[in-house]
Amino acid sequence: MRDLIDTARAVSTEASTRIGHRTLQPRAIRTRDGIVEAAATQFNSFGYSASKTGDILAQAGSTKGAMYFHFSSKKSLAQHLVQLWCTVVVDTVTRPVVDESAQDRVAAIFRELARHVAADQVVRAGLLLSLERAVDENAKVYLAWTSAVTVIVEQASRGHLDAAAAPERLGESLCAGFVGAVHVASSLGEPETIERRVDDLLMLWLT
Repeated sequence: MRDLIDTARAVSTEASTRIGHRTLQPRAIRTRDGIVEAAATQFNSFGYSASKTGDILAQAGSTKGAMYFHFSSKKSLAQHLVQLWCTVVVDTVTRPVVDESAQDRVAAIFRELARHVAADQVVRAGLLLSLERAVDENAKVYLAWTSAVTVIVEQASRGHLDAAAAPERLGESLCAGFVGAVHVASSLGEPETIERRVDDLLMLWLT
């Protein structure tokens, strides 16, 4: 999955001091982060298509010039959020494993992702935007995440599933269920229920 990350932008969900080869001053970092937070709010509330650049800038208290210093368009701003989500997924899926069964690892991955998405609206927006065709062409991040999880699901399912294709379908279904849980919670304005909804999903898988 790491080859999908624009390392000049999506280094972490915290403020980076560099964009490409430009070193940013603290004021520029605050401005950029304010724009990103405002964009996340707008995208989470209204979706990508209905979110207007003017509304994002008004909420951020910023200007077009400030936005274009960091992002070339609304699409590039949305792609930045997707890359931040991708970074969270990579860090979670590739974390070192110590004395943990594959089944426990699957559950731990989804619970950790649920915590990130519930607590951080920027990460939550990145997840939802990763399935927006206009933003993440061919859903590359989603497909990479599904493939990474499927490898672990195959290990967890070894000896428990008869059909050869079942682990692959299960991995994709878990990711789709996760997205669905987040989408429903976001649509209802209940991000605090994301972790509970994901736990319910895992309970169905583990039983």
